[in-house]
Amino acid sequence: MAGVKSNELQALVFGASGITGWAITNAALSYPTSTTFKRVVGLTNRPLSVKEAALPQDPRLHLYPGLDLSQDSQTITEYLSKIDNIGETTHVYFASYVHRGWGVEDSEKRKKENVDFIANAVAAVENVCPKLQFWTFPTGGKWYGLEFGDEVKREVPLKESAPRVPPPHGDHIFYYPQIDTLAKLSEGKNWNFADIRPDAIIGFVPNHNAMNLAEPIGLYLSLWKSLSPSTEVPFPGTEKGWTQLHSDISSSQLARFHVYVSLNSEKTAGKAFNIADVDAGTTWQDTWPGIAAYFGLKGVGPVAEGELSGYKWVESQKDKWDAWTKENGLRPKVLEQTGWDFMTIVTGTYSERDRNFDLTEARRIGFTDKPDHIKSYHVVFDKMRAEKILP
Repeated sequence: MAGVKSNELQALVFGASGITGWAITNAALSYPTSTTFKRVVGLTNRPLSVKEAALPQDPRLHLYPGLDLSQDSQTITEYLSKIDNIGETTHVYFASYVHRGWGVEDSEKRKKENVDFIANAVAAVENVCPKLQFWTFPTGGKWYGLEFGDEVKREVPLKESAPRVPPPHGDHIFYYPQIDTLAKLSEGKNWNFADIRPDAIIGFVPNHNAMNLAEPIGLYLSLWKSLSPSTEVPFPGTEKGWTQLHSDISSSQLARFHVYVSLNSEKTAGKAFNIADVDAGTTWQDTWPGIAAYFGLKGVGPVAEGELSGYKWVESQKDKWDAWTKENGLRPKVLEQTGWDFMTIVTGTYSERDRNFDLTEARRIGFTDKPDHIKSYHVVFDKMRAEKILP
C-alpha cells in the first residue's frame, strides 16, 4: 500500500474489547501483512488479558485496561503516558462509544458524552503521540437517520454525499457534532482522519455487547435446535423486514477496511466511506436459510401473528435457560446478558425499508474485498463456540 513502511507503524485502538475495536485489534496483527505494524496497543475500560480477549498470542500485541474517556484530557494524557512506547503511535482507530437509547431518547446526553469522548481522546493523543499520522472514526447507519424510520426521507442506495438529516431529527444524531469536532481538531495538523460508515455489524466480542447481532441470532438458533420439536426455524423479525435490502457487514471486513483506509491517506484523508459485505445489498430472505443451516436447521420466513419466534420464543423457554446453559458448558448467564433487543430491532422495524449502501467510494480507492456474507456468520459462530458462548 502506498506510503507504508513496515516496522515503523504502531496502531492504537480505543475500545479494543468492543465489536469494532476487537476486530481492528485482531486485523492489525496480520493485515495487510504480519509486519505492517511493529506494535498493536489495545485500550479497554475493564481488565482484559489477551487470553480472555481471545486474541492471538503475539509479542506485538499489548492490552491496557483503565481507559475512561469520561475523564478530562489531562487525566487521559496521564493514563496514556504510562503505556510503553506510546510516543511511537502512528495510527489511531477509535471505536469507543456510549450507547444511551435510540432516536430522541436521552439524545442531548448521548451527544455530549460521545463528543466529549472524541475531543478528550484527540487532545490526549496529541499530547503523547508526536508521530501521529491518521485516525479512523466509525459512524454508521445513524448518519443517514435510519433509526427514525419513515420519519426521515432518504434515497437508496445511501451515498456518502447525501445531505445531513435536517432538524428536528438531525439534531439527535450525535455523529454530526463528533465529525465536526474531529474536522476542527485536525485543521493544520500533521494528521488526518476518515469517517467509516458500516451498518449492522456481524462479529465476535469477548464480552457481551449491546450492538452485537450475531450473538442473539446464534443463541436463538442454538436454543431452537435443542428445545424445539421442529427443524424449521422462523425468521425472528417481521414480514416487511424479511424482504427489504440492507448492507450488514462482518467485523473482519470492517476491520480490514479501517486499516486499509488509514494506510492510504492520500486517497482517504478527510473523506467518508460506506462499507459492507455485499455491494448490491442483501435481504434476510436471502441470508436466513444459510445462517440457520450452520445449526442443521431450515430457516423459514416470519411466523403468523400470534405465533412465537425470536426473543418471544426464547423467553417462553426461560424456565429451561439455566439447565440448558449448564448442560452445554456455556458461560454463566449467557442468555440473560445477550442483547436480545438489538436482534428484535434490526430484524424488525429497522429492516422494514430498504437501507442498502452504495459502495462506489470504497471500490474507487481500491478496496476490493468481497467476503461471503453467510460464511461470515459461520466464522463468528465458530469463534463463539470456541469461547463457550454457543454450544
